[in-house]
Amino acid sequence: MWTATKKRIFKLLIPVIRIKKYFSWRIYLSTSKSINLIVGSGPTQYKGWFATDIWTLDVTKRIDFQKYFRKKKINKILAEHVLEHLSNKDLDLMVKNFFEFSAENINIRIAVPDGFHHDEKYIEYVKPGGTGPGAEDHKNLFTYISLSKLFTKYGFKAYPVEYWDELGKFHQGYTVDKNGFVMRSLINDKRNSKGSPVFTSLIVDFQKK
Repeated sequence: MWTATKKRIFKLLIPVIRIKKYFSWRIYLSTSKSINLIVGSGPTQYKGWFATDIWTLDVTKRIDFQKYFRKKKINKILAEHVLEHLSNKDLDLMVKNFFEFSAENINIRIAVPDGFHHDEKYIEYVKPGGTGPGAEDHKNLFTYISLSKLFTKYGFKAYPVEYWDELGKFHQGYTVDKNGFVMRSLINDKRNSKGSPVFTSLIVDFQKK
């Protein structure tokens, strides 16, 4: 009962949230040399980054990108555990919008559950319809190969950062750098406290060709 009430209240507040976010954007635009965008951020906030979610920037809608990025294009994009919630059609629309509204020096950092992870328990946890939180809404389980193909067919080049390969080997190259902080990574996720890759993400950077 209380959860349903909260959802109704939130829906009523969406127009106010959108207006507030737009004015926050105007301030960010006037004070930032580089446009660094977090998509699907939820409560996540990082200094120097403009955080959005579906209520303020639907990545499938070109009109939403026009609202923010008509005059100044995006230099960096960070999306941590967002793309697995999108359908194939929505993913295509998203990548097209990323390409159109990004600067030539764009770096897009994508982190998603890793479909080549060697642990079957991990796969069961993150796969579409899996046992983990939010997995009932997952529509894709990417590998570095399938994620790269999604972006390269629209003009990007892939740079895998942290990933498992098809032979069960783990590749670790992620550091906390200027291209975006990823919590669910080998060095940041507390589940990896003993140094073994218990819970990692597939992390790939994309740039224009």
